[in-house]
Amino acid sequence: MRKITDFHRDERGGAAILFAISLVALLGFGAMAVDVGSFFYEKRKLQTANDLAALAAASDIPRAQAAAQASAGKNGFPGESISAVQPGTYTPDPAKAPEDRFVPGPAASANAVRIDMRTLTPLLLGRAFAASRAAPPLPPGAKPSPTQISMDAGDVPIGSSAIAYQDAQAAFAIGSRLVRLDGGLLNGLLGSLLGGGVSLSVMDYEELLKARVDLFDVSKHLATRLDLTAASYDDVLKAHARLGDVLSAIVDASRDNDARSGTATAALGRLASVAAGGLPVDLTKLVSFGPAGDRPVSGPKPLAASLSALDLVSAVAQIANGQRQVDVGLALNLPGIAAVNLKLGIGERPVGGAMVRIGRTGASVHTAQTRLLLTVDLVGSGVASLVRLPLYLELAAATAKLTALQCAPGDVSTSRVTLGVKPALVDAWIGQVSMAEFNNFRTAPNPPAATLLNVIGLAKVNARAHVTMTNLAETPVSFGYAEILRGDKKTTSTQNFVATLLGRLVGDLRLEVEALGLGLGLPGLDGLVGGIVGNAVTPLDSLLTGILGTLGIGLGQADSWVTGVRCGGAVLVR
Repeated sequence: MRKITDFHRDERGGAAILFAISLVALLGFGAMAVDVGSFFYEKRKLQTANDLAALAAASDIPRAQAAAQASAGKNGFPGESISAVQPGTYTPDPAKAPEDRFVPGPAASANAVRIDMRTLTPLLLGRAFAASRAAPPLPPGAKPSPTQISMDAGDVPIGSSAIAYQDAQAAFAIGSRLVRLDGGLLNGLLGSLLGGGVSLSVMDYEELLKARVDLFDVSKHLATRLDLTAASYDDVLKAHARLGDVLSAIVDASRDNDARSGTATAALGRLASVAAGGLPVDLTKLVSFGPAGDRPVSGPKPLAASLSALDLVSAVAQIANGQRQVDVGLALNLPGIAAVNLKLGIGERPVGGAMVRIGRTGASVHTAQTRLLLTVDLVGSGVASLVRLPLYLELAAATAKLTALQCAPGDVSTSRVTLGVKPALVDAWIGQVSMAEFNNFRTAPNPPAATLLNVIGLAKVNARAHVTMTNLAETPVSFGYAEILRGDKKTTSTQNFVATLLGRLVGDLRLEVEALGLGLGLPGLDGLVGGIVGNAVTPLDSLLTGILGTLGIGLGQADSWVTGVRCGGAVLVR
């Protein structure tokens, strides 16, 4: 018989005990490995189903809930596994953080959908460990939560989320709205811009306004003229094109599509002949082809992106002239006005800005900064028989941004495009603006008083006035598919500014009489000149309205339109 004191020295059977303990640990780790692998598999399976459900919902936003549930069912998940369907607006803007690009909103203006899915995945080998673990006691009358029930049953909840949006695109523009066709003024302006004499009739200009020219077609013809092979639309925009080549390509594109009498094409041909050769044109300031820019010009057009022939010629001529000054003498028959001289300056568009753009939600277009200096000779009386009034106007760039695009794939007729339009700010002066200031678009002029009247040897009358029109907010402008097909232009405006502007300018006018010679001056001369200017407000209103209408410029206004839309398929973004 062994002594009790010998047991602590007896090591027989230790390996069996160690093996038993290790086996339990190994089984636990094995169960964990199997279950973790199962979790990842089920999570991936759920995420795939969620991605497909989001794509289905984004393809049919008005019926997003039903589309998502149907997709989930086809992939083995019941409809109740979809815990949330949230429509909203997705903006693919790299400047925004990924989590800020989707903003929940009403389905009526949504272009994206976020889908959340939840389900349970069972424990496999770990179920035995879960079953052996005693659940914590509940307070009297308390009910276990679904999570606790699932855990007690050996199931683990998993979830996923996905966002998809419609890759719809629109072609939209911001620019002129010619409300008055003055052949003489338009001939003078286009002649100055093109570098030659222009002699078109009002009928010619009417046909140019009616004719629409597609910018994709122009690019194709321009690529041929520049001998660009295997070129994309963006390659054409970056090519070193001259004004004559661009105008000739516009003629070619018009000839392809002019089903009427050909008057517009003939008028375009006469304009192109005036500008043979000519100045370089930076076409990136005219149009941005956006997502369609890398497509070959030899392929089909992605969507319609057109301008009226007159808008297109005017825009190209302005871009070619850059910041050069256009000087036109106007022959007008208005009471109280003896002569008018117009200086027009076209500045640069904002960096990356274009007049026409093909893009997704968040894309924007801009007008060019514009300056006008009207020197008006007013008919007076007595010693003030002729008063020279310099009227300077500066319009900042107006902006239109694509804020919403409703588009059902397969049914483009239901499309609706919404632009957020912000009119240009207006700065107006009566003052002596030098040509150096007029041509310097980097700095806003701050002119001194101008001499309105100089009575030789006796006195001068100097005057200065300044009015700024601000407080112009972004306004939503919506276009239905019928309006898109017609290329309807819509004007965003807060009020009619022309008469208000002139009235405010005259009200702010500060007159000073500077005595000359013996210093005697002329008593009451300031009142006489002020009366002449005040009486000229009505004819000046008519003059300014006519000039702005012919130039397609609206004070405190912005004109925008949509020319095409493409309903693309849904794209998964998260």
